[in-house]
Amino acid sequence: VYYLPTPKSPHGVDVDPSGELIVGGGKLASVIPVHSFSKMIKAIEDKAFEGEVEGVPVLKYEAIVAGEVADPGLGPLHTEFDGQGNAYTSMFLTSEITKWSLTDFTVIDKVPTYYSIGHLSIPGGDTRKPWGKYVIALNKITKDRYLPTGPELTQSAQLYDITGEKMQLLLDFPTIGEPHYAQIIPASMLVDKQIRTYDLAENKDPYAALSEATSGVTRNGRVVHVKLTSIRSHFMPDNIEGVQVGDSVYFHVTNLEQDWDVPHGFAITGLNNSELLVMPGETRTILWLPDRVGVYPFYCTDFCSALHQEMSGWVRVSPRGSSVAMWANKPTK
Repeated sequence: VYYLPTPKSPHGVDVDPSGELIVGGGKLASVIPVHSFSKMIKAIEDKAFEGEVEGVPVLKYEAIVAGEVADPGLGPLHTEFDGQGNAYTSMFLTSEITKWSLTDFTVIDKVPTYYSIGHLSIPGGDTRKPWGKYVIALNKITKDRYLPTGPELTQSAQLYDITGEKMQLLLDFPTIGEPHYAQIIPASMLVDKQIRTYDLAENKDPYAALSEATSGVTRNGRVVHVKLTSIRSHFMPDNIEGVQVGDSVYFHVTNLEQDWDVPHGFAITGLNNSELLVMPGETRTILWLPDRVGVYPFYCTDFCSALHQEMSGWVRVSPRGSSVAMWANKPTK
């Protein structure tokens, strides 16, 4: 382990596609230091150290630096690469992206961001073969970009075209949460790999109900298993009796749909852990612990059809030791 001295108060570190250049983001520095990997290796071999910190050698700055980017702006944090010999660094204090050359470390262009950019992202911008074309500024402060909605505003982002020498703003848009590191890849890498539905015939879940006829409820001591099916727009069963206070009730929900983008949700009153979102052909399980007598509704939590609001059912919970038999309705023929 070795230290590479980097002015001043280093934040991010990024390696260019060739693996030779190491860009340091010193957020209080007036330059962007660019280290050389090969120089670093030689400095280690030559023991070109200027001291050590807690037993870790500190390499000499002049022995490892390849160059400095002068006057890039203030507050350099992170750097991405376009694969065309250019680097793009986020400047937090001056709210801008600085484009500079990996050949002579000169500034080529600057564009403003709104405001206080932290991370930025180029498609494949931290890989050996970036796709380039675009850069997105992921900003920490919004202020006046959008209509005020209260003390806290959504964050903002800007999309720039980087195919030419000068960066061109394409889109200014809101984003969710304080944006940090992001990856962008071509849609072609995913489009042929996506799963639209899960084949019901291949559903091997031991509690799957592959048809409404195989749905139902069973009791094993104080554990109840409910094999539930969902399809537009009802559950089966949707009327359950015989559950008792203190039971552990497992709902195993199978989505019988075989159409793309028709998930169903599941929740029941008193569920304290989560809810379910079940993709077409999938079975998912959730545990419910009823702690008082009553009639509890369950319902679909994901809009699925015009009759979505009718997609509900009921569970009757009886006192512990009740003689109410375990029962659930069956589909009508």
